Amino acid sequence: MNLRGKVVLAPMAGVTDTCFRSICREMGAALVFTEMISADGLLQNNQQTFKYLFFRINERPIGFQLFGTDPYIIAKAVEIIEPYQPDFIDLNFGCPVKKVVKKGAGAALLRDIGKLRNITEQVIRITKIPVFAKIRKGWDDKQNNALEVAKTLEQCGISAITVHPRTQAQQYRGHSDWEVIKHVKNAVSVPIIGNGDVRTAEDVQKMIEETGCDLVMIGRGSLGNPWIFREANYLLEEGNRLPPPILQEKLNVILKHLEDIISIKGEKIGIHELRKHLGWYTKGLANSTQIRAKLFTLKSQKEIKECLTNYFNGISEFEKK
Repeated sequence: MNLRGKVVLAPMAGVTDTCFRSICREMGAALVFTEMISADGLLQNNQQTFKYLFFRINERPIGFQLFGTDPYIIAKAVEIIEPYQPDFIDLNFGCPVKKVVKKGAGAALLRDIGKLRNITEQVIRITKIPVFAKIRKGWDDKQNNALEVAKTLEQCGISAITVHPRTQAQQYRGHSDWEVIKHVKNAVSVPIIGNGDVRTAEDVQKMIEETGCDLVMIGRGSLGNPWIFREANYLLEEGNRLPPPILQEKLNVILKHLEDIISIKGEKIGIHELRKHLGWYTKGLANSTQIRAKLFTLKSQKEIKECLTNYFNGISEFEKK
């Protein structure tokens, strides 16, 4: 893949739908991923699961992130998604969420390297699409096996590995140990994507300098701030910090997101799903608590557009004074 930039958007359940992915690609994300897709759901012909396969041409390069626990089912799921022609497939061996690991999927596979190897080998054998994998530091402090897992994946023929340097036990709490990314990068020859505690353009630069990773993945740092991709790319290329987006640009992006999500999902569902983004977009702005409380009660595109426009214009007038 011919990538522009070194910063990619993380797959996040309930967040990285086609609308948010499109915005992040426009802002400079070099790669995007779908939300996690259940291999079992695909084989059971679950229509909600199939909705996660939808993407638009402007999102390329895009990867479908699969999770599951049965090597046969995951391999059959790959056959189902191949006609959609994703640019790559990402095997999730890192999700720490209890309802996923309880079924033996996600980070639970870090404790069963034999099965992890079997899944990876079967998927790589049946498809010509590049296969990535996402892993964690390990299961807990006593089982830090990221190096062993990464070497296993390399032996299977994996195309790239994302490393999140927290354990499953940590979930998303505590410190992200970037040294793990560095050790994995030095131990294998495949491209490494670093992930964890990246919230600013400076964090991106620092992670690359400290770990030597090939790409940096941003998850929570992009919530309400898709401009982070543009800022990070500029800092890496030019050595200077871009100023933050002006209020009018923020408003324009939010209104574009509003229009896009309603055009895809309809007004009722679109507005409901956009509310969390509205909370993130307005975080830190003047009187943001009050405006969020009001926005979350509105039920039409027209009302939300008018409310946001008046709010941002009010902030602009206040700043002029």
